[in-house]
Amino acid sequence: MTATNVAQATAPSAIRSPSDIVLCSMKLTEGTDPKALSRFGDDVWNLDPAIFHVTARNALRTIDFTDIACPVERLTAKEYIFAWLNERLPDRSGRLRPLSARAALATLRQFMAFVREREGRFDAALIDQDLLDTYLALQKIRSVLPSRVGACLRPAVQLHRLARFLTHGGLRFVPWNGTAVFKVAGCRGRSYENMTPRIPEQVIGALLRWSLRYIELFSGDILEARAELDRLEADRAYPRETVATRMASYIEARRKAGRGIPVWNAPGSIGGFCASLVRADRHKLNGDVLNLKLISLQSRIHVTNIIQNKEAYGLLLGAVAELGVEQGGMDTPISIDPDSGKPWRTRFDFFALAHEERQLQTAAYILCAYLTGMRDGEVQAMRPGCLQRNRSPDGMIERLTIRSIVYKGRAELGKPEEWVTIEPVGRAVEIAERLAARHRPRRKDDGIWIVLHRAVARDRGVPHVVKQINRYRQHLDECFGTPEEPAIPLVEGRSWVFNTRQFRRTVAWYIANRPFGVVAGKIQYKHASVAMFDGYAGSSASGFRQEVEQEHHLGQLDDIVVHYEAAQRGERLAGPGASRVTHEIDRVGREIGSLPGVIADGKRVKAMLAHLARTLHVGYLNDCFFEPATALCLGRSTGSESQPILSNCAPDRCPNSCIARRHLPAWQAAIAHAEAMLEEKRLSNVQRTAIRQDRDRMRKLIAPLLEQGS
Repeated sequence: MTATNVAQATAPSAIRSPSDIVLCSMKLTEGTDPKALSRFGDDVWNLDPAIFHVTARNALRTIDFTDIACPVERLTAKEYIFAWLNERLPDRSGRLRPLSARAALATLRQFMAFVREREGRFDAALIDQDLLDTYLALQKIRSVLPSRVGACLRPAVQLHRLARFLTHGGLRFVPWNGTAVFKVAGCRGRSYENMTPRIPEQVIGALLRWSLRYIELFSGDILEARAELDRLEADRAYPRETVATRMASYIEARRKAGRGIPVWNAPGSIGGFCASLVRADRHKLNGDVLNLKLISLQSRIHVTNIIQNKEAYGLLLGAVAELGVEQGGMDTPISIDPDSGKPWRTRFDFFALAHEERQLQTAAYILCAYLTGMRDGEVQAMRPGCLQRNRSPDGMIERLTIRSIVYKGRAELGKPEEWVTIEPVGRAVEIAERLAARHRPRRKDDGIWIVLHRAVARDRGVPHVVKQINRYRQHLDECFGTPEEPAIPLVEGRSWVFNTRQFRRTVAWYIANRPFGVVAGKIQYKHASVAMFDGYAGSSASGFRQEVEQEHHLGQLDDIVVHYEAAQRGERLAGPGASRVTHEIDRVGREIGSLPGVIADGKRVKAMLAHLARTLHVGYLNDCFFEPATALCLGRSTGSESQPILSNCAPDRCPNSCIARRHLPAWQAAIAHAEAMLEEKRLSNVQRTAIRQDRDRMRKLIAPLLEQGS
């Protein structure tokens, strides 16, 4: 520390009193003790009383100034955070949210360290625009997004904005002449298009199929195994028979059941007392390790007695030689996987059960996050009893709703809302509640998403859910796939890396652009869409409907580029509307002047074909370039509708209909079905004639596409 800093450090804050309450301007949680609130003089501030986000990580609930060695920097940091939290200034900048205080302190300390390294000490009076430009250049050479660079520049702006609340002063000039730091950093404003990657269809399809299988098939075994283990651990009464007699009875029961002696599924994962035995290389039999803990519970003989009683232990080893061993060893039978015709796994032991419970919880989370469109914070804010089963007003339809809290775009407290959902999600919520129930009392956690099988969980919810999802993908590949064909398909030779934002963006895109696509074998996006939008009177409580509409617009632009690129490759359209659309695409191609085999810039194509994209609706049999005045699907309507009625579509007659090569398989399947029907001998002449006419009409319709492919 320099002499100047030592001299400055002797004076306390000229702005704040040590007894000033840090959260003096904040709304506080109910029941907060005012006497326990952090004061300005404290070096560790507890912001938890002003944090209403129920699943916020504990690390974000406090900020610690004790490791700031320089007293000047420490005082500046405390005054900086205090003022940003509490002071209302006439500019447009809002106050600092308590949840963001830790990040704000980190960026300030990074900036102060830079100034100290360049100038020998931190002093706002030494900072000029050239120094800020140097700091900006250092941030830009890092491998981070411009938005992150902008966040790192915020301390410079705040040191000027909050200067009058800092004892040692702030910046005396306006950084970058008042230009917004995110613009200085190279951000171009909020992009209209969501940059979160969509999960490829083959990936999300496989992930959901396995998640549904966990919920609908595997969950019964997992929950029953947990109930069995709870019963064994609750009944620890030891009979009066001798140890050897009890061991003989246990072995006889295994012999009659045709079962071997329990060994661990994965010896490398064993912990506790049994791990010490494994490390000592005891109780190993040809690579297997006796599951003495389970044997003890099932035979009601203490583990120590099994080991120390030579007669009982000899009987056990003899039984291994006679009966063999059984992986896992618990009694719960394992269900048959209908695809393989075999049990989906070996029997459970303690560690295998805990492992599968984590996989089951992850499967339930994925179904909830994807099939509701809820954000991670909204999913993890669920509480016991959040699932409600009610009847519609006419009593005909059972409606499933989930109650949770929306935080985005709401005040600090959030806002309770309801999501209407479908049955697989309801089952997933019920399973998540059951998994959490046995852990909740000792955790003092009232949520249904909690970390399982950990004695002490520092945070509420599942703070590392992204890691858990990617480990679940790895588990599926290892247990149900092969190196050549993993359970979750590869993308460009690599496993897909999931994050929670991808689920909402992906389901919104598919609902908007492929509503009749199958999600996971039996659920259609159309079904999910109806459930998600039901009960909101046209507006989703969490903004999901608006995101779907945005994705629909983006999807239309993407699809029109697909048509343009197909035309550049020489592919043409068929159907009544083909000539009109082809004319527009050819016109754009001439104006762009693309060379053969070269695809023009996508943004330029989107801009020039935006008028067509706005009318494009992708379908299973055809694409509709919707014009209300000529749409046959509208029938006798006024023609003022903005959307086609796809269930009334006449793809072979409507002037809006275009058929591309990707529609061929559906038409060829329909033609094959018609020919198969003609083989029926019981058809009347009238029926046979109608089917032939229908078949010939379909053949004629797709003939141009077959000709260009030959």
